Amino acid sequence: MNEWRHVNDVTATSVWRAFNFVTDHTMRVPPVEAPVVSRARALMAEILSGDPVLHEHSSRTARRAAELSQRIPGTRATDVVAAAWLHDIGYAPRLRRTGFHPLDGALFLMAEEWPERIVRLVAHHCLAALEAPFYGVGHHLGVIEVVTGIDADILVSADLSAGAGNPVPTAQARLEAMRLADEEVGLVPDDVREARYAGLRAAHARIESLI
Repeated sequence: MNEWRHVNDVTATSVWRAFNFVTDHTMRVPPVEAPVVSRARALMAEILSGDPVLHEHSSRTARRAAELSQRIPGTRATDVVAAAWLHDIGYAPRLRRTGFHPLDGALFLMAEEWPERIVRLVAHHCLAALEAPFYGVGHHLGVIEVVTGIDADILVSADLSAGAGNPVPTAQARLEAMRLADEEVGLVPDDVREARYAGLRAAHARIESLI
């Protein structure tokens, strides 16, 4: 029987507290008219109600994903915007099963019978598969199929463009904050970590080239 490995001390806090963050509850998200998007927004608000920093980051990510999906042809906007709302719900203590937030969020959504493609986008957001083996969950994440292409790139770019702080930090500053947090945790080898960051930068650059 497979056993879940718990890494319960890994949280988003060190990433977001790296900036002098002030929440902005006046943010408005461009509409993507679909019930699943409204449902995703409401679920995020419920699950992350006790974490205003992650709540705000999720809102910023969804706003940027909506903007990008409306500007770039060939996207499945409802999937990527719903996934943007939900991508970090796995940080919530009540959802934690493995300590690896992309998988924990996806497992919850799977149990709640969310659309498969949204589950897959959440599970693999920001090249999670590169890190998963070092959290002891590579096999478990591996049974969830990866979404590739423009929607995965949009989710990466939106996430990198939605860092904490006012004004919003650059994507490079966001990556530097992620590096500091990853070094503090110390689970992922340097070469794997840097390969993931290179992949994230490439995805962001592909989206930037299209707008």
